[in-house]
Amino acid sequence: MLNLAFYHSRENRCSVNALAGAIEPLENINAVFPNTQAALREALQRPAPGITVAAFSFFTSQKEETAELVARLRADYPGTVFIAGGPHASAEPQETLALGFDYAVAGEGEKVFPELLLALAAGRAPAPGVIKGARADLGAYPAVSERYGLFGPIEITRGCPFACTYCQNSFLFGSRPRHRPLPVILSAMDAMLSRGLKDIRFITPDAFAYGSADGRALDLPALEEFMRRAHDLAAAKGGRIYVGSFPSEVRPEHVTPETLALVKKYAYNRRLVIGAQTATAAALKAIRRGHGPGDIMNAARLCKAHKITPYMDFILGLPGETPEDEDASMAMMTELAELGAMIHTHAFMPLPGTPLAGEPAAVIGPRMEAFILRLESRGKSFGKWKEHRAAARRKRG
Repeated sequence: MLNLAFYHSRENRCSVNALAGAIEPLENINAVFPNTQAALREALQRPAPGITVAAFSFFTSQKEETAELVARLRADYPGTVFIAGGPHASAEPQETLALGFDYAVAGEGEKVFPELLLALAAGRAPAPGVIKGARADLGAYPAVSERYGLFGPIEITRGCPFACTYCQNSFLFGSRPRHRPLPVILSAMDAMLSRGLKDIRFITPDAFAYGSADGRALDLPALEEFMRRAHDLAAAKGGRIYVGSFPSEVRPEHVTPETLALVKKYAYNRRLVIGAQTATAAALKAIRRGHGPGDIMNAARLCKAHKITPYMDFILGLPGETPEDEDASMAMMTELAELGAMIHTHAFMPLPGTPLAGEPAAVIGPRMEAFILRLESRGKSFGKWKEHRAAARRKRG
């Protein structure tokens, strides 16, 4: 018997839900998913006979607090095996081991995590260290966990062809999009709707690219089939779908009259999260966005024409940003706000495994700070840029 306590924090629940679905077929596994540190301690304090495993999935921004928690748990519950996965473990597996973990799963875990648990349960544990993940066939694994009652946004696509220099997606999941087959998506939806979970949201790097072979050229028939069948299933059970709103987004060049018409016809949301990031052609090219400033403005104008509010993501303090780039971003944000857009601000944070991993965190100049504060005071902007900046300052010491 193996006793698994997988920390199910709110920030990491989507990753944990996917892995919970992957371990559903395992026998002789007693799995619990505590969502507070107190509940995690209780699970480790009262294990059934057999080996005890504590598992975590976490982001780079969470590594300090995770390391502190693991150190306390190791001291209090000796003999527990500690396993880490998620974005930070995938990008920095050796550092993750140094945080106090016995195993770091680097990459996708749907295949290797159950294999590791079975080996531990059978007394065939591999030597502590890095466990290399394997690309998952999204059709082979459920998007949610019915057995353990873990539900949330449904991941419909993994992988992105654009490899933006600040983003981990392409570097963790590959540049070829893998789409979860529609029957598997609908099965997950049905499980949620049957339990009274009526608002169905999706996880994808670009909601409008569902079904696209390369993630660049849209497959409108495949996209409409997904949206139509998802809408019809949800509507039949008193639910509704959200496409292109949090926690997913869409690319500006994929905002077209056709895709907006699909949103109006099938989705409940009247907001779209759109990745703009910065304003000049040179800055967009430097971070490999794959679109120009004209695409951003065109997306905003189309949204206004279709009575949809665009939530435009901008990253403040990108490496190499010039005063001219900053001026252009402020001018673009002003124009977008006048068109009815909401500006969603982030401060640049270097993420491991990306081309910008070695760059310093954002330094936001006084002009930009004053500008953003004015936008916020007018109700035209929001975001966690101040929290990001504070975290960067703590990291710099």
